[in-house]
Amino acid sequence: MLIVDADAASVERQPQAGRLNCPSCTAVLAPWGHGRPREVRGDLGARLSVRPRRSRCSACGTTHVLLPQMMWPRRADTAEVIGAGLEIAAQGMGHRQVAAHPGLADGTVRGWIRRSRGRSEEVRRHFTVALVALADDPVMPDPSGTPLGDAV
Repeated sequence: MLIVDADAASVERQPQAGRLNCPSCTAVLAPWGHGRPREVRGDLGARLSVRPRRSRCSACGTTHVLLPQMMWPRRADTAEVIGAGLEIAAQGMGHRQVAAHPGLADGTVRGWIRRSRGRSEEVRRHFTVALVALADDPVMPDPSGTPLGDAV
């Protein structure tokens, strides 16, 4: 799965113009149908219907689902909903309290938090490098006291 532009028209144009490359072998990706329709939960309980574009590598034949930026792979909630939940969890709240805010299942939110805690150092490192690369005089955030808090 590849995360691409949020604009559906842009996602259609990119593989047709040969502007997307295969992450496996860097050859050009070509349009190749669509993924299955999915429903994702957005902010304030909104249900969004999405049918992501698929692409196929011209060299290795691998297929990829092109997900819009608002979606996270293998998640039924938008990035906005998950991010808000992780912000609350980073303040020290447990998964049940976090799940109560958007009205989601405890297990769903527990999965987000566990997965994020497991990769928090990698995420923090990635965004620290991005901050240094993008800012002339970067101001580093103060440590929050937890790995998840530092990542968020």
